[in-house]
Amino acid sequence: MDNVVFAKILDEHKELSSLPQTLAEVLRLVRDEGASAQNLAEVLGRDPNLVAKVLRAANSSFYGARRGIRTIAQAVVTLGTRAVQALALSSSVYDLTAGLKGRIDRARFWRHSLESAVASRLIADKAGKSNPDEAFVAGLLHDVGILVLESSFPEKFERIWPVVESGERLEDVEENIWGTNHARVAQFLFEQWHLPESICEAVGHHHDRFVSTMKSEEFHLPQIVGLADALSQYSIVKARTMTTDDLERREIMQATLGLTNKDLEAVQAAVTGQMIEEARFLEMEIGTVEELLLEANRRLYEQYVTLEALLRENRRMQEELAQAQIRQAALDALKTITATFNHYLNNAAGTILGRAQLVQVDVERGLIADPEQSLQRAMGVIIDCVTTIQSVLKELGSLRSFETIVYHDDTRILDIERRIKRQFEQLEKPTAV
Repeated sequence: MDNVVFAKILDEHKELSSLPQTLAEVLRLVRDEGASAQNLAEVLGRDPNLVAKVLRAANSSFYGARRGIRTIAQAVVTLGTRAVQALALSSSVYDLTAGLKGRIDRARFWRHSLESAVASRLIADKAGKSNPDEAFVAGLLHDVGILVLESSFPEKFERIWPVVESGERLEDVEENIWGTNHARVAQFLFEQWHLPESICEAVGHHHDRFVSTMKSEEFHLPQIVGLADALSQYSIVKARTMTTDDLERREIMQATLGLTNKDLEAVQAAVTGQMIEEARFLEMEIGTVEELLLEANRRLYEQYVTLEALLRENRRMQEELAQAQIRQAALDALKTITATFNHYLNNAAGTILGRAQLVQVDVERGLIADPEQSLQRAMGVIIDCVTTIQSVLKELGSLRSFETIVYHDDTRILDIERRIKRQFEQLEKPTAV
C-alpha cells in the first residue's frame, strides 16, 4: 500500500519530487568536507530571501553575535555550516509546503513543528549530542507528511480529521485508511530529496513504540524527536489527550537518552522563548504571542485534568489490589486450615480403621466371641464409614492445589459437591446391625 500512496503523491505534486536548486547545492556543500564557508556563501547568495533570513539569524541574540554581521560569508562563519543547513532547510520546506492547501490550521501546524524543532535541539544538547542542529531539522520536519497526505487525499482527510480531533491517534487512523502513516510518507519524500539519512530515519520512526533496550546511537535521534513531540504544548490536534501508554513511552525515551526530570523541566522552560525568536528570523507564521499563551494555558489545564484522572485511576487500582490481596490472603489461610484439618482427620480415620480391622481379625480368629456376628457387622459398618470419610478428606485435600481462579469455577466446585454428597448418602443408608 505504501508504494501506491507514494506514487500518487509524486504524481500529483511534481514540485515535491526534488528540492530547489539552491537548497540542494547547500546540502551538497555541507556534506563536502573540502568545501569552504565562502563556497557556501556564494550558493546562498543566489537566493535573496534565504540571505535575509541567514543574516537575521546571525545577528540575533540567540546565536550570541557580538557585532553586526553584514555579509553572508560572515554569517556562515558565525553560524557554522550545520546551522546554515538547518536554516536553509527550514525556510525552504516551509515555503514548499505553503502551496499544500487543506483544513489543517497552518499556524497551529508550524507552531507545533517549530516547538518540536526547538525542543529537539535542546534535548539533543542535554543528551550530549554533537549535532543539535540536525535534531532541530528532524523536529521541524517530523509532521510534514500530514500536509502531504491531506493535500493528496483531501476527501478522505476531510472525513478522518473529525475522528482524530475526537481523540483517536492520527497515525492509527492513517494506517487503517492507507496502510501507511504521515511519518513514513515524510521519510519517503525526504529520501527523494537526498536529505541526510539520519534525518529521514528520525522522521520516519518518531512514532515508534520504543523499548528500554533501544540504547544504541542509531535509535537516539528518533527518540529525541519522539520525546520533543511528546512534550509539545502546542499540538496540531486540539483534542489531544494523554494516556498511560503516552507516559510510559515518554519515560522510556527519557531514560534511554539519560535525561533527568530537571533536564526536561529546563527544556520546557526554554522552548517558547526560543521558538518565538526562531519564528521571527525564519519569517514563519505561528500565531501571535497572545495565541501562544492561550494555547499553552489550555494545554496545561488539559494535562492537569488528565493527571487528575490518572491519579484517580491509580487510587482505584490500588484499592482493588488491596482487596484482591485480602481475598488472596483469606484463600491462602483457608487452604492452610483445610490442609491442617485434613491431616488430623485422616490420622484419626486411619487409627479408627486400623482398630476396627484388628477387631475383625480377632473375631475371625475366635479370640473375641461373636456368636450372632453382630460385632462383625458393626465393624464392617465402621470400616465403610471411615473409608467414606477418607474419600471425602481426599476431595478436600485437592482444594490445596487450587489456583485462586479455580475457586470461582462453578463446574469444578459442583462436581466436588456431588461426589461428597454421594459419599454421605452411602453413610446414611440404614444398615442392619
